[in-house]
Amino acid sequence: MEALTLALIIATAAMHASWNAIAKVSRNTIALMWWATIFGVVGYGVWLVTGPGIFLNSGSRLPFLISAVCETGYFITLVKGYSRGDLSLVYPLSRGSAPIFAAFLAAVVLGQELPWVGYAGILLMVLGVYVASLPVEGSRLVEFTSILRNSAAGWALASGVFIAIYSVSDQVAVAATNPLVYNWWVFFGNAVLWAPVVWRGSRSKSNMTELRDNWRGVAVTGVLSVGSYAAALAALTLTSASYVVAGRGLSVIIGACLGSFLLKERFGAVRILGAVLMVVGLGLIAFT
Repeated sequence: MEALTLALIIATAAMHASWNAIAKVSRNTIALMWWATIFGVVGYGVWLVTGPGIFLNSGSRLPFLISAVCETGYFITLVKGYSRGDLSLVYPLSRGSAPIFAAFLAAVVLGQELPWVGYAGILLMVLGVYVASLPVEGSRLVEFTSILRNSAAGWALASGVFIAIYSVSDQVAVAATNPLVYNWWVFFGNAVLWAPVVWRGSRSKSNMTELRDNWRGVAVTGVLSVGSYAAALAALTLTSASYVVAGRGLSVIIGACLGSFLLKERFGAVRILGAVLMVVGLGLIAFT
């Protein structure tokens, strides 16, 4: 793997973890994500109109529609999972299962068969996500492994499937459209299709409150989320979707580091082990 590709994968994970840290301390995470998406659509759109343009090539239209639907499916299933289970269960299952599904889809749909070292690297990164997301004390291993009896786990795994599908679709799309341009369409699709979920029922007042009281967080999250996805799409033009999805799992460790330094959360030996597994896995991927 080229140094540029590796740098893009690490950058997308770092930015993803950073905006998730902001979302974690937000009073209305769903509203924050949607407003940040709107911020990205408007701000990024203005730059594109005055620069490389904003038009989607015909070869990217069907993959974009598939990706947009699956991005919405990911959003809904993740919200459902969080409403039924702990972050320590839902997030690692979502992010940890996605590389496995992506490797399968990339092989079947795109014919991207990886060397055994690459698959070993993905497996270590998935295992690293699992370990790093365990409670710091590591005392709930039995509870975590009893996933089949937890409805939240089903939603988390469903979100992993959606991540895999939209990642593979995105790889097809960026072969026909500049990743910087396609990135805008991704956020535009999210802004439109997420709206019915975000604004349903009596959420309007709390949504407006989030924008008024946390507009700085919205702006920063918008910049980081747009930048994170742009880096991921650029990486998809250079390497397999399986590697990009797996590499983005580094956000778990980076997020834990941010929580430790900024929010004074414990890091612990469990997360150190998870970090080692993920670094070794990324090292194997980097040498393929």
